[in-house]
Amino acid sequence: MENFFSTVIIYPLTQIIEVSYVFFYRFFKNPGISVIGVSLVVTLLCLPLYIVAERWQQIQRNTEAKLKPRTDKIKQAFKGDEQYMMLNTYYKQNHYHPLMALRSSFGLLIQIPFFIAAYSFLSNMEALKGQSFLFIKDMGAPDRLFAIGSFYVNILPIAMTAINIIAGAIYTKGFAVKEKVQIYGMALVFLVLLYNSPSGLVLYWTMNNIFSLIKNIFYKLKNPLKVLYGILCAVVIVMDIYLIFFFNKLSRIVYLRIAAVICFTSLLFIPFIVKAFNHLAGKILKPVEDDKKLRFGIFIFASTGCCLLTGLVLPSLLVSSSVQEFADIAGYGCPNFFVWNTFFQCVGLFIFWPVCIYFLFHKKIQTLLTLFLSCFLVCALLNAFAFVGNYGTMNQWLVFISGVRFDKAGVLLLNIVTIFILVAAVILLMKFFPKFLSSILLVACLAFFTFGIVNVNTINKKYTDYKNNIGLQNTHSTLKPEFHLSKTGKNVIVIMIDRAMSAFVESVFEESPELYNNYDGFTFYKNCASYHGHTIFGAPSLFGGYEYTPWEREKRNDKTLKEQHNESLLLMPRVFTEQADFSATIADSSWADWSWIPNMHIADDYPKIEGKNLNTKYNFEFEKRHPDLKSNPNLLAKVLKRDLFWVSLFRQAPMVLRPFIFYDATWWNSENVEKNSPFPGQYAELYFLPEITDFNSKSENNFIYFVNELTHDACKLEAPDYVPVKNVTSSGKGKFADDAYYDVNAAAFLRIGKWLKYLQTENCYNNTRIIIVSDHGGGSAVDKAEFEDFDNPVLDVPGRKDHFKDHYHPVLLVKDFNSHGKLKTDMNFMTNADVLFLAFKDIIKNPVNPFTGNPVTDKIKHRDGAVILTPFIWNADQLIDMYSIPAKENEWYTVKDNIFESKNWVQGIPESAK
Repeated sequence: MENFFSTVIIYPLTQIIEVSYVFFYRFFKNPGISVIGVSLVVTLLCLPLYIVAERWQQIQRNTEAKLKPRTDKIKQAFKGDEQYMMLNTYYKQNHYHPLMALRSSFGLLIQIPFFIAAYSFLSNMEALKGQSFLFIKDMGAPDRLFAIGSFYVNILPIAMTAINIIAGAIYTKGFAVKEKVQIYGMALVFLVLLYNSPSGLVLYWTMNNIFSLIKNIFYKLKNPLKVLYGILCAVVIVMDIYLIFFFNKLSRIVYLRIAAVICFTSLLFIPFIVKAFNHLAGKILKPVEDDKKLRFGIFIFASTGCCLLTGLVLPSLLVSSSVQEFADIAGYGCPNFFVWNTFFQCVGLFIFWPVCIYFLFHKKIQTLLTLFLSCFLVCALLNAFAFVGNYGTMNQWLVFISGVRFDKAGVLLLNIVTIFILVAAVILLMKFFPKFLSSILLVACLAFFTFGIVNVNTINKKYTDYKNNIGLQNTHSTLKPEFHLSKTGKNVIVIMIDRAMSAFVESVFEESPELYNNYDGFTFYKNCASYHGHTIFGAPSLFGGYEYTPWEREKRNDKTLKEQHNESLLLMPRVFTEQADFSATIADSSWADWSWIPNMHIADDYPKIEGKNLNTKYNFEFEKRHPDLKSNPNLLAKVLKRDLFWVSLFRQAPMVLRPFIFYDATWWNSENVEKNSPFPGQYAELYFLPEITDFNSKSENNFIYFVNELTHDACKLEAPDYVPVKNVTSSGKGKFADDAYYDVNAAAFLRIGKWLKYLQTENCYNNTRIIIVSDHGGGSAVDKAEFEDFDNPVLDVPGRKDHFKDHYHPVLLVKDFNSHGKLKTDMNFMTNADVLFLAFKDIIKNPVNPFTGNPVTDKIKHRDGAVILTPFIWNADQLIDMYSIPAKENEWYTVKDNIFESKNWVQGIPESAK
């Protein structure tokens, strides 16, 4: 690990601080208030620790006061070794050791790890830079309110120190001088440390001191808890009124307002909750409370189990499902690095800090902590493996592409009831069979450890196979032609841009009119459907035609789904090379051999077909030429190191809480890095298209297809050229200006457009047929304008109605030989399986599928329409060796004619297709 101390001890506190900041920012949209909220949360969390510290300090003061008369006499009567021996004997007689004096410093020691966590989070926080609050002009820099000559005076650190001294004076009233010196000395130390620190960090520490002052004042009251509860009630009532009647930032999602009101209102019942827990620990769980050794055994097994499940088992399961996707990121090589990083984070969260807290409190609190961790582990296991849920595709950045919605009410209720039953079962086991519970937890720990190590070994093996069988292209290689065209023969080129969205096409051309010249002779097939919302079943029909649509594949039993997938990727190049006089080059075939990084060895058995991996080949050259553009290879690694833990937490959480854990397409990140992820590899390939294309083909006729994923993930880019920059300052002007998916689509069309212009300049345009197509759409609600009248209840499949407004609407742009004219729109019903006929048109008469011997035909479309597969199936590892698609009958839909009319979408499979 890069830093064991930071990962295990500090990181869990940093996460608490970050989540607190994001929580308050989402409510108030003010960074200053958010920092104050963080300080309040940290103060409340530390309050029990401060109470313990105060009790220890008071014990130390009483002990010192009791021993002082006698120790003073010993010090007067004896010197040197005699004094040491007499004092040591006296301390032993009174069961005291000088090291116990450190207890008086515990209140200060508590602050150190929180200070380090706050410093690491707030001192370099991008979201605070340039943000103002009250008199602070920039919370990312010292306040510098005024200057004396060349010396800037920072008022906030001075105010912080003054408040700290006042709080210390109130707290140490009547205490010994050495305690006062200690408090005042620390105040001055923090003044020196934070004087030139960012104002956001100083504001946080200033508020800590203010809350400390309030706390010290409360200590001087007769009934501080009653006064505190009264203030809490008033605050809760005000917040509830504000949320119900005035707060409208979350009005579009009613359940969030309801959840917030419930959370605040529940604070009113704290006294009753405390009494209930006291009764639970002191009466019901008394066997565990009275047995120190048994109690600690259950506690440590439960905490270790939580650590292993959250930090090892679930992350390793996720990574092992797609090892290539997490491999060789930022130089880390094998993705087990991210698994172990998450594990050590969980060591801190579930073992280090719980153990520290455990030994600070008395046996009643220890019993409750033991119960909590035991229940958490049992319920987490249930939720992770029995109530998995179906939340769709998660991309490489650990983001669910379509967000997360609440599951059906019946499933939520069943989940909640089951959790209550398990909690009751754990309580009964702790009361009547605590040793049996301890044994169960021990066995669970051993099982988790074994399962995790098996997964880690699986990841190692898959990574080794990936390196040996696929490997990465040399990112330092110089540019050389990869696509060879002819100026005299015929060239057919298919460009598949993954998840490109049809709804953006017209807006992109309107915003960049030069594209009309670049795309001379193209036809835009707007009324086009795809067969699945994800590549694993959306791409085969694109490459293989109607014989490889999901329903037609479902009717076959001679080949596995994987074998059929590979057939589809090779069908066009085989037909062109075997049934016409063409050479063929294919690059980055989608999920070739069901590998996330395509295994282009599938083409090795066909000498006339050249397979290549290009997507990662041009990073180095692109970065060398554009050092000012966004290129941060560590950003993805940063996301994985942070969010793998959150993915595990999501899986373990009750289903009703999952939409809150993954909310607004983030895992409560302070910086939405998922929306601004770097992608030099995908962008660079399109950027360098003119340089990797030449006109020296050894063959008269050439077929080429390549896949690019620039459009797959959202990323804000600099308009109007839509290039990646470090800080985006200019957005587009159209109706999709704020949509990051629009930016990557615009970037793709612009880069391809420059390549098309290059072909025109080189006189290799008229003899070239070009098809630009996507396997599916999706990821955004962009199609709402086109589907505004789209309202068919039959399409409301398990909360996925919006998918029919984007996921099944791909791009299809076609330019034929010698075609010219401004981009025109054709509303004939098409699917992306028509690519074969568009590619073979007037070149190959009566083409035959070389794998099945069947004629290549589009009769299926005219007879049945498009029979679309709707369930979220994307992980190839789950389909290995399967011949049938795991889909229910009600998860198939048929559309025909105009896809923008909801009446044309019918649930089920037409009789003609069966």
